Amino acid sequence: MEQFKMDHKLEYVIFLDLLARAINANRGFSISDIIDGERLWDAHNLANKFIDHAVTVLYLLHGTKVQDIPSFKFNFIDSASIDVLTRTTMEAFLVFHYVFFAPTTTEEKDYRFWAYKAAGIAERQNLPEGIFEHERQKAEEKIVLDELHDKLKSNAVFRSLTEKQKKSVLKGQWRLLYWHDIAIDAEFSEMLASHMYRHLSGYAHSGSLSVLQIKQAIMNKEQEQLTQSSIATMNVFLANMIWEYCGLFPKAQDVLNGEPDVNDMIKVWIDIGRRLDENLDAGRDSD
Repeated sequence: MEQFKMDHKLEYVIFLDLLARAINANRGFSISDIIDGERLWDAHNLANKFIDHAVTVLYLLHGTKVQDIPSFKFNFIDSASIDVLTRTTMEAFLVFHYVFFAPTTTEEKDYRFWAYKAAGIAERQNLPEGIFEHERQKAEEKIVLDELHDKLKSNAVFRSLTEKQKKSVLKGQWRLLYWHDIAIDAEFSEMLASHMYRHLSGYAHSGSLSVLQIKQAIMNKEQEQLTQSSIATMNVFLANMIWEYCGLFPKAQDVLNGEPDVNDMIKVWIDIGRRLDENLDAGRDSD
């Protein structure tokens, strides 16, 4: 990463701005306007979820100011929440890659999308009656779920699965791969796919190491330093999301093509994410 003299946070803002403009270039498109419209509409909505998390990370970098609690007032940089959001953003990108970008054949595209859609509906169908208030909507969605299951059963990719795998998919397990495997398929280094993901998961699950790191950072007044690796990691995710989102939408691609300097920065950060094992001497063979 030494090849970049620009501040990582400044690059982060540049990437956020470009992704926002790329997403806005598709604002108002109808699923009937384009081929494969329903699938791409969901891809577009997932990209919006991704950028929501990324913008919130930027907001947290400015510091959390607590002024409303009567007993005390304080300011701090919430590095723990930044790491939790970094993990969530990583998973949002991996879903985007697995479901919408990586498939190349029509059968594979349909299988992954239908399995993903069916899983969301199945999850709500399985909620206890008292939690799901709109029983009419639940009944309507059951019809959609049955239709998706019928489509899956006629799909060549689904039919190639084992009986156990088929049952898992129909129950709502839309991905049969681990996050690590999807990350490797997206050409992330092992450092990101395994080591960094475990590190971020420690913050999401309140692992003892994450608690210790936060305590040490507070004692040593190094909270801001804890955010540096997260911002660099987020730059990798942003660069990959911009590249893949623009690869699916011609109008978004036009936005990217109109920014050759940023395009070059994106390519560098994608390459960084792929080569971290070389740079940090932490390749797969060291496990």
